[in-house]
Formats: sequence, structure tokens, C-alpha cells
Amino acid sequence: MFLEQIYTSLDDKEINKYNKVTCSYNYMYRHWRNFLFERIMRLFVWENTYDPITRKGVQPKEIEQRLILKGHCGISKYKDDITAFFGSFFGVTKYQDEWKYYNVRCPLYSGKRTIGKDIVIINNNSLRNPTYDLVHYYATLLGHTDVSLISTLINARDSGGVPIASTEQQKSSIKEYQSKLFNGIYNNVVSDPGFLGIVYGGSDRKTQQDVMDIMECREKLIKSFYSDIGVRSAFEKRNNTVQAEVEADTSLLLLNLSDMLHQREYACEEINNMFGVKWSVHVAEEIDYGAENQRIQFDSNTQIHIVEDEDGLAGGEHDAI
Repeated sequence: MFLEQIYTSLDDKEINKYNKVTCSYNYMYRHWRNFLFERIMRLFVWENTYDPITRKGVQPKEIEQRLILKGHCGISKYKDDITAFFGSFFGVTKYQDEWKYYNVRCPLYSGKRTIGKDIVIINNNSLRNPTYDLVHYYATLLGHTDVSLISTLINARDSGGVPIASTEQQKSSIKEYQSKLFNGIYNNVVSDPGFLGIVYGGSDRKTQQDVMDIMECREKLIKSFYSDIGVRSAFEKRNNTVQAEVEADTSLLLLNLSDMLHQREYACEEINNMFGVKWSVHVAEEIDYGAENQRIQFDSNTQIHIVEDEDGLAGGEHDAI
């Protein structure tokens, strides 16, 4: 197999050690943090911001990284090229959340810019809130959920409580015993006489949670994450949702995403006027965002978009992809 040829240096002991590390909460948290961050990075598509031939302009990932991490991104010129900057606001105005100046910084340069004169600020949303806090929140919940799922699957192999070792020999025996359970090995599990006499106390490791309940919780958390950023999830049971609930939920979803899109579109207009470029941005086509003259309707089998004309009458329908 392809992967076997690449990882020829990993023997069974190293694989076992690697599996134990990757089943920890810290690993699961990092996995979900990176996964969810990547998904948010794909929400919006920027056009005409970067020329790969001349390498002039700003790559879209540089814009979205700053918006997600800090809630705002400065677009200004550095030497003869437009650059995306991390930065901070300063300068007193009549509002507490508006400023006159922006301190820009990048690995090559730091300096002062005047907002509206030589720099345009792109906001992640109308309150300039970063999205990273949301990523961290759901990465925490999903990390714990996955650890619980793995623990449930492993603990189902054992009906005991928490083992308590009174000697080093018993401690060593417990480690070997649990290692074999982790790998699903049942023959010769008790391989050391020191294992005999170990007391099981405390809580029962046979969890009261059903595996499918944890899986359902996992799916709902992912759906909730997408809903918070304004994207409909595929986990919804549309056949159990009445029309009014669907339309109300859709409005809330579009509100979240529309705010983020509006801020990016407004910034594009300012950037185009200030620097003479033709930037544009839109929601990724893979996302069920809809159009202003569309409303979403579900039946028990499929999702249908009904396109309305100017008078509000249905002018046709088609199955959503």
C-alpha cells in the first residue's frame, strides 16, 4: 500500500505510541481548531486581488487570516505594491469604536497610516469581531466530544472501575493491561502475577453514554458551528422541520453571513476607488446562500429553491445541488 511504503519506519510499538498521543484532548483540540479555521477561510472568494504572474497584489488568504484572527485588516501600499497589514487603531474621534489612524505592521515594515486617506480597513463584521474565538469555542467542545467517544469505545471492552495500584509491579501490570485493551488484544491480557489483587474503585468506567448519542452530539456541534457563521449544515433533518421554522432559521443564517459579506463588499469599493484596482468578493458557490429573490423550502425528500418574480409569485423551481 502507498502509505505503508512511506511510513516503513513505523513499527507496531511506534504506531501504538502515536495512537495514544493522537487520542488525547490536546491533539483533538488542535485538529478541530485547524479544521474549523480552514472552513471559515473558504467562506468568501476574492477576485482580482492578486496576480500570480507578476506576484503583485494581495493573496486572499492573507486578507481572511487577518479578518478571522483580529476582526480587521488594513489594505495599504508598501513601496509600489498593495499589501495586507495586521494593525491597531488609534486617534481620538467622537465615537469610542471609530479611529482616525491605523498602525500597520508586517515582517518587513511597520508604520502609521491615515484611515480613508492612504489605507482602507476591511472589517470582519459590523462590530469588527474576530471569528477565531468561535473557532476556539467549538474546537474545545468537539475535542472533548471526540475524547469521550474514543473513551467510550475503549471502556466498552472492560467492565471494571478505576484500577488502584499499591505497588510498582501492579502499576506496570496495569499499563500493559490497558495498552492491550487499547489495541483490542484479549488473549493473555493478564500477563503478570502482580496484576492479581489490584483493587478497582472510584467510578465505573462503563459510561452511561451511548456511542450513537455522542456521535449525534458531535454532528449537532458541527451544525451549530456552521449556523453561527451563517451556513446551513447538511445534518439538518429537514423532514421534521415545518415551513415556518425553516424560513425563520434561514433568515438568521443569512443575517450572519450577510453582515460579513457586506463589510467585505463595502471595503472593496473603497479599495478600488483609492488604489485604482478592481477587487470583488462573493460567497463561495458551494454554500447555500441564496439570492434576494429566492426563499428556501423543504419537503420530506428534497430541498427546493422556489424563485419568485418581482410580484412575489413563484416563477419556477429546481432541485438544489
